[in-house]
Amino acid sequence: MDDWQLLNYAKDAEDTASGLHVFLSEIPEYHKDITGNIAELFAISNALHVLHEALEPSRYGRFQGRIVKDLDICLPSLGYTLDDVRGMFSKKKVKRRTAPGAFPGTPPYSDLWEDSLADLKAQGISLPVRLELFRSYLQGMYDALRGEEDEQELYTIRIRLSKLLKKQEPIESYFDRLSVQGHTHGYARTPKPPSPKVARPNLHSYSTYPVPGYVHPQPPPQSHWPHVAPMWAGIGDIPYVPPPVPEIPQSPTHSSASSYAYSNNSTDSGEPVAHWGMKVFDGRHSSTPYRTLSEPTTCLGRDEPRVIELLDSDGFDKVLELPFEQTDVWVRLYWRAEDARARILFLTKDAAGRRMRYCLPLTGLKFLRTGSCLQLCRINRKDGQLDLWARLRFLLHERMVLFYCTAVAMKRQDENGIPEGLEDFFDPGEKMEFSGEISDSRYLHAFRIFRDEDSGCVRFEATARRGPLKSIPIWTAFVTQYIGHRSWMKRIGAATVQFRELHPYVFCDGYRVPKGPTNKYQLTFSKPEDARSFMEMFHRIRH
Repeated sequence: MDDWQLLNYAKDAEDTASGLHVFLSEIPEYHKDITGNIAELFAISNALHVLHEALEPSRYGRFQGRIVKDLDICLPSLGYTLDDVRGMFSKKKVKRRTAPGAFPGTPPYSDLWEDSLADLKAQGISLPVRLELFRSYLQGMYDALRGEEDEQELYTIRIRLSKLLKKQEPIESYFDRLSVQGHTHGYARTPKPPSPKVARPNLHSYSTYPVPGYVHPQPPPQSHWPHVAPMWAGIGDIPYVPPPVPEIPQSPTHSSASSYAYSNNSTDSGEPVAHWGMKVFDGRHSSTPYRTLSEPTTCLGRDEPRVIELLDSDGFDKVLELPFEQTDVWVRLYWRAEDARARILFLTKDAAGRRMRYCLPLTGLKFLRTGSCLQLCRINRKDGQLDLWARLRFLLHERMVLFYCTAVAMKRQDENGIPEGLEDFFDPGEKMEFSGEISDSRYLHAFRIFRDEDSGCVRFEATARRGPLKSIPIWTAFVTQYIGHRSWMKRIGAATVQFRELHPYVFCDGYRVPKGPTNKYQLTFSKPEDARSFMEMFHRIRH
């Protein structure tokens, strides 16, 4: 798939997202819009990585002819859009309406942002809409390879992007593209991402860690389906993994195009994975940004230069990897199959640019939520008090929830056990809107609805009814987008509620959220009055 250079476009999308972080603190009045665009750019990167792997000859490569023309439309348009967004970082000719007393030379960020958005909209499609179109189109092409595409939706998006590309493309570029020689297999080559129209800004402090290099060949999967989150290798001893990304619909709603197509992936996918955590960060959830951001991500541990090779030699497998602070920091979770031992690895650089690696067993940490941060604390052996080991700041509530649930579940499943005093706590900031009891065959689970008071995110959560694991979620699902949509759920029995669509995330091996005969998710409450109360109050939740 080098002909389309999908990974180059993916890297460009990530770099553009990182650059937009500069604007977050400068124009807080546009915080929600900018955060949404950043999330969409990472989602586009993820879709490109997934499509790249799917188009390998050993996977769906033999069907690649189905989407050649689609890529010839989508990728150049995406490239021009990324150029336009990057261009706003260094625009000089803007109307300067700086307030009296502003520091000389301070970029008028609000002017840059407003003028650039106006220019993009003048081409026919605004920036948020076109980013959503790119993501939906790329995900739709992946569906097409599997024979599950929505042909009408793809056709509609194709027409809109074709019109957009004609307005974006300079006339000389059009004739150049006509002269591009086809590949030996007879399909057209899409040009590589075009050079920026303006010089790229100096983004050294936002560079991806580490710099991606070659793609390490992966062993062919045992299943017909590709992995949702493929792993890619990089330079040196630190492999590169594209960041698992959130899907950003309208704030904080949901994109029906993608939610419907992927509504069952999290728990029902037959993809063989070594650990359930590898399927959690699939990017198929809504995104609700925090209104208030806490202190930046940091780690106060001790550098361990050889820790990655030691983890490998000790039989640990990487379960997931997430970027923080504009990809200046990467956090990984590791797991060993023989005893379910779990480790967390913190990757960053010091002030001199040297790579730093910090690692601890998950069983040695206590996870506490404070605002938009998770604090990872360890017990001080001298006084028995908790000391901060690391702090992780999140932009989106869904990603914090998924990371917290994954980490504490892996910690509890570790066969080594947990010392007293390291029980985890997430509740601050979330208000419980409903509590009831549901049954799953012979098991009883506590079922709750939580609303985060800062972001407004609403989610379901099921936990064990009793026992030592009653504080660890079995599954969660983000449902903010369904509030007010009364046709989304219906009672199909005195105590059973069925959902038109739901995307649960499961935090243990082998469990599946119950479904009915129609293959739709459903909850069966222990008491009929709980089912009635649940339906009545859900749509009254304020978000």
